[in-house]
Amino acid sequence: MRISSSIPAQCRLREVFNLKVYQITPIYEFKVPVVADVIKPELFEEKQLSEVLNVEVYEGNRRKRFGELFKVREVGEAEETTLELIGDFSKVRRVGRRMSRGVIRVKGVAGIGFGEAMKGGRIVVEGSAGSWLGVKMKGGSIEVYGDVGDFLGGAYRGEDVGMKGGSIVVHGRAGWNVGYKMKNGLIVVEGDVGGFPGVHMSGGTVYVKGGCGKGVGAFMKNGRIVLLGYVPSILASFSFEEIRPSVRVESERLKGRFYVFIGDLNEKGSGRLFVNADANKHLSFYEQLIEEL
Repeated sequence: MRISSSIPAQCRLREVFNLKVYQITPIYEFKVPVVADVIKPELFEEKQLSEVLNVEVYEGNRRKRFGELFKVREVGEAEETTLELIGDFSKVRRVGRRMSRGVIRVKGVAGIGFGEAMKGGRIVVEGSAGSWLGVKMKGGSIEVYGDVGDFLGGAYRGEDVGMKGGSIVVHGRAGWNVGYKMKNGLIVVEGDVGGFPGVHMSGGTVYVKGGCGKGVGAFMKNGRIVLLGYVPSILASFSFEEIRPSVRVESERLKGRFYVFIGDLNEKGSGRLFVNADANKHLSFYEQLIEEL
């Protein structure tokens, strides 16, 4: 008789991994950056809690045990391993680096580089987040209910490729260089963004429901940028192509008149900018080009 065949798959997983909910809180206020890229669901699935507390992290240039900086409490079982980060994690960097499964839920402020190169799973930030959120991301999803810093879904300076897959949704505002060197995936920002969104972009989609700063799509080679709000100007290295009555972003069809531009021609690029016409009356002179043809 094969007893294991009658056991639900999730129960069998719990026999292999510790599918539980853990609450993690800083023991004290950090004054210098803490590099804690070990904070990800896989660590808690593969090790006993006593082992987790002895894992090495860095506070500034000092080696510390995880348990010297963070208090960890197991609070119950879950469908997937869930880490609840409670409090101020603004000084904590690279949480969720290369994570492939599970959930990280930040009930507070997230620091720099959360979700770096993540492959799967989910990160949910109920507050704000620092710069380089989802940097070099490959899969999974990130959702932030507050504002985020610069280089959302981008690459670190000096590196060639930013976000390669997955999705990021920000319900607040974002800083400069959204989608910097992005190659694939989806970024949605419901608020305004800073200057140079989509700079050096080679694929994927950046969808901004608010307005943006200058330099949209600079050095862009491919991909799509959809802008519903105010755009100060369009770079001269973009060619005006047409006016469309709607644009599709994933499963959502956005109705309205959209100016379509192709560029960056300085890079021999074929990226596309979709700019809402009603929110950008100052760009209406492009319509004369259609009338003259």
